[in-house]
Amino acid sequence: MPKISAFAPEADLIDLHAAFCTIFSSPIRLRIMDLLGDGEMSVGAVAEALHLSLANVSQHLRLMRNQGAVVFRRDGKTLYYRVANPKFIEGILKIREGLLEELKKRGGF
Repeated sequence: MPKISAFAPEADLIDLHAAFCTIFSSPIRLRIMDLLGDGEMSVGAVAEALHLSLANVSQHLRLMRNQGAVVFRRDGKTLYYRVANPKFIEGILKIREGLLEELKKRGGF
């Protein structure tokens, strides 16, 4: 795997990366990504799976869409969301794996 410094990101890309990562500071949005990682879902299906209101899920999805984490398509009045890029799920899973490894080292898991 290339080192991060090998990409020599511009300051704008670093700012974009930081803004993008802020959407994952919410456990609800991480759970939404977990669900959408399995494939496209309607807003209603996401709300039902997470036992949340439609309005609450819609608000989270709008934030995620604005940052480019998810995209949607409309079918009549129903919106269907999916992860914009599979690498976003891969990144989330890598972070989770790293956290579990560190917790195990500390005897936490």
